[in-house]
Amino acid sequence: MSSPSEYEPEDDQTSSEPLLEKTETTASVLSLRKRYVSAVIAAIVVLIVVLFLLILWPLRSKAFQSSNGDGVCRQAQAAARREWRLLSSPERLEYLRAVKCLSSIPSTICNGTLHDEFAYIHRQIGDYSHEAAPFLPWHRYFIHIYEQTLKQRCQYQGTLPYWDWTRDWANLTQAPVWSATEGFGGNGDTNLPAPVGDGYCVQDGPFAGLQVQYYDGDWNPHCLSRGFLAGEYLDHFGAQRLNSSAMAAVLDEPDYYRFLLMLEDSSHSAIPILVRGDFSRFTAPNDPIFFLHHAQVDRLWWKWQSEDLEVRALAYNGPSRQNSSIAAQLSDQVEMAGLAPDIPVSSVITINHGLLCYKYED
Repeated sequence: MSSPSEYEPEDDQTSSEPLLEKTETTASVLSLRKRYVSAVIAAIVVLIVVLFLLILWPLRSKAFQSSNGDGVCRQAQAAARREWRLLSSPERLEYLRAVKCLSSIPSTICNGTLHDEFAYIHRQIGDYSHEAAPFLPWHRYFIHIYEQTLKQRCQYQGTLPYWDWTRDWANLTQAPVWSATEGFGGNGDTNLPAPVGDGYCVQDGPFAGLQVQYYDGDWNPHCLSRGFLAGEYLDHFGAQRLNSSAMAAVLDEPDYYRFLLMLEDSSHSAIPILVRGDFSRFTAPNDPIFFLHHAQVDRLWWKWQSEDLEVRALAYNGPSRQNSSIAAQLSDQVEMAGLAPDIPVSSVITINHGLLCYKYED
């Protein structure tokens, strides 16, 4: 008869088999649980991304879609941009309300509000377009984004107005846009310190006390500032560049790039030179009048194109960006540094096709 010790190894082996099976089963269950948890986490991440694409991103990207599903802008559907003094009193006040609304909404792009966002982006990326072929299409897209932001974020139902400063060339600082009751307020208060650009804090109108966050690329919180030129300087930088004969010479130039330089360096530059303050640097969108000013610049480009649509509608030449030797092409991207999707110049070369669908009324 065998001793009990001879059976101990066999007993140990037999008793360990259920334990091993249990351990393997537990490990398998834990592995399945880990895979399940990982799958759930992945599904949640995917769901968040999908929700962002379907819900949050359209709030921004909707501003950059064509007014019509087929990409064709029909005359009857084109939104009409009108000169400031042609708006009714309620229309002017509603536009000013929407503009003020932007300064109450935090930005996701810069340290400030949606109002600051446009000054920040104009300084960060917009300067590449100056003195180069993209100057006109870049700003056409930029003010379109602004107009759509007013609509999407501040429930504005109207269109972007323009300031036809050629009507005010003889007395630019007395134009209706500077009204304190139904305009953008006037000159800064010269009895106060000058915070930036030889300008003083604006103390009247809807933007009195407006605080902006950037100046010429620097973080520099300050009051909205203007410092109107006067006397012979006002005449030299304003009246002489914006009278009827000066503007006729600009619009008579047949070459796109030469027309652009005449418009940019003469007529366009006259306004920031005479307004000064915030308007005097690349953070010029700090001053809400910037957008009416550039709507007028855009209108003049549209008028120039309309003089010979067959030739000028797609006319585009000159350097592709500031200080570049590369020739511009319609396929070049209009860069917006995250404010909106980059798009080809061809998408905004005219105001009645694809992305854009508006017209100007005198």
